[in-house]
Amino acid sequence: MQQIEDRSPAHVKRRFIISLVLLVAGIVYAISPIDIIPDVLVPIGWVDDIGVLLASFIYSWYSYRKLKKEQTAIENNQ
Repeated sequence: MQQIEDRSPAHVKRRFIISLVLLVAGIVYAISPIDIIPDVLVPIGWVDDIGVLLASFIYSWYSYRKLKKEQTAIENNQ
């Protein structure tokens, strides 16, 4: 069974904005001194920071690509 997905321009923009908010939250988490694993434990302490940054960047990149794809599809249909 195929999953139904909301592909409306408003939904795609909203998802992109949420991904930008998550990206900013990931950057703030990496900069902040409060961590799940303290940065004092140098190699291990950076793993959670890098993981959060990487996950938020990948999600933002994916949302940006989807936004551009939808915008191109809308422009081609008009």
